[in-house]
Amino acid sequence: MVQKLGLPEARMVVDAMLKSAGEKGFVMSAAVVDFGGDLIHLARMDGASAVTARMSYNKAYTAVKWQKDTKLLRARLFDWSLGDNRREVSWFGDPLFTPIWGGVVLRDKNGTMLGAIGESGASPEQDEEIGQLGKMIFESL
Repeated sequence: MVQKLGLPEARMVVDAMLKSAGEKGFVMSAAVVDFGGDLIHLARMDGASAVTARMSYNKAYTAVKWQKDTKLLRARLFDWSLGDNRREVSWFGDPLFTPIWGGVVLRDKNGTMLGAIGESGASPEQDEEIGQLGKMIFESL
């Protein structure tokens, strides 16, 4: 397994994610950020809106900053069964905070967080599917 996350790895992961997305009929964007949440690579498929590019970055950024996949964050922070303990997004004070399925943390074999990936353009479940595929590809490098 790869021990670093740089431009070559980010390109391979994003290319594979978008190829799979295209094969499934999704039109989306995908982004990879480093452990600080800074962008390494972002690509937008032909026909994908600019909003998908922004959202893919925001999902990856959110996963890194919280050190959790955004699917888990959404469930934990916005569970309606919690009553008054649930939160509005503005409560967190970060305009990039995006707890929507599709932000996936990337770790090395020792569990150290190296960065994250995010994608946007399909349904939450489909975004998450492509994100998990990206994680598997990264782990196979």
